[in-house]
Formats: sequence, structure tokens, C-alpha cells
Amino acid sequence: MKSEIFYKSMSKLYDLIDVIYFRNYSNSPRKVVFESIENGDSVLDLCTGTATNALKIAKANSRSRVLGVDLSKDMLGIARKKAQKADILNIKLYCMDAAKLKFKDKCFDKILLSLVLHEIEDGLADGIINEAKRVLKDDGEIIVTEWERSKKFFNKIVFLPIEVLEPKPYKAFITKDLKAYFKKCGLIIKAEKHCDYSKVLILKKMAG
Repeated sequence: MKSEIFYKSMSKLYDLIDVIYFRNYSNSPRKVVFESIENGDSVLDLCTGTATNALKIAKANSRSRVLGVDLSKDMLGIARKKAQKADILNIKLYCMDAAKLKFKDKCFDKILLSLVLHEIEDGLADGIINEAKRVLKDDGEIIVTEWERSKKFFNKIVFLPIEVLEPKPYKAFITKDLKAYFKKCGLIIKAEKHCDYSKVLILKKMAG
């Protein structure tokens, strides 16, 4: 119930993340994610929120099948209004638990996890990652966007609200060895790109 109330209140403010932290598109994780998708890819955006990534991808890739899932009806309501306003038709949005996906095995080329893992306890994170692996094609990619602390003084000041307002799991996650963490989950980091206040990891299934 607490998380439902939190995301209900956050839904109207969520897109401010782009205004404050990702306004420089040339060094934004949105750009990295967007350029990682090929027209025709089947794309699943887990915990899609207001579907910023999913909508941009769907609009630019008319041959792609884009799906977004989230447990917050308020977030999805905003996402649907944005899709309708932009007349984007090749996207579907579902109220669904990312740890209990209702999709067949190995049916997506790309799976997005943007600013999700730092908010949740390890048990739930493991469940979501395992489901992502299950529905990912063997040659597919999981694209993870996560916060990253900057060494620049000004950026540290701007980043303070994130440090203060993020939920409890954030403090442990921000210092986690992600290479070891994803290896434990059966994934390897194929590429890592650093952006403003964030980084994007391109993950592949480990052989065997």
C-alpha cells in the first residue's frame, strides 16, 4: 500500500527527471538506450513508469513491437495519455508485475530496466532479472540504466535530492559491484556507457 501511494504521488512529477538530470540529450542515458534499438526489434520496457523510453522507441521504430509493463495504474494512465497525444500506435501498456510476466519464453529482442533496481530489495530484483532472462531471446540484450555518482562538485549538489529521497535499497545498490552481481544472475556486461548522473549497461546471457 505504501508503494502504491508513493507512485501515485510521484506519477505527476516523474517526468521531471528528464528536465533536471537528462536535459543534455547528447550525454543522456535516453540517447544510449534509444540508439541501442533497431527498427523491427521486439522491445519490453519493464517498470515503464510514464513510458518515456518506450514511447520514444515506438515512435521512431514503426516496425518494432513495443510493450511496457508497470504495477502503477497512475503511471500507466499518464503513459497512455502521452501515447494518444503523440498518436503512437505500435505500443501496448499493461498493468503487470515485472517479477511475474505473462509472456512466453524467449520472445523479446531487447528488454529495458531503467532506474528500477536501486529502488528494490535484492530478492525482488533477482525475481525481475530472472523473468527478464526468461522472456529474452538467446541473442537478445537487457539494457539497464542506473544512477551513478559524479565526481564533479556541481553535479554532486544537483544529485543531492536523489541521495536523500531514494528508498532504502539505494544506498547499498549505488556501491554494488554490478559485474559480479549480474554474473551471479547469469548475465555478462557487453558494454558500459557513462552519462550525466547515470550509466547504461548492455547485458547478454552467459553461454551455457
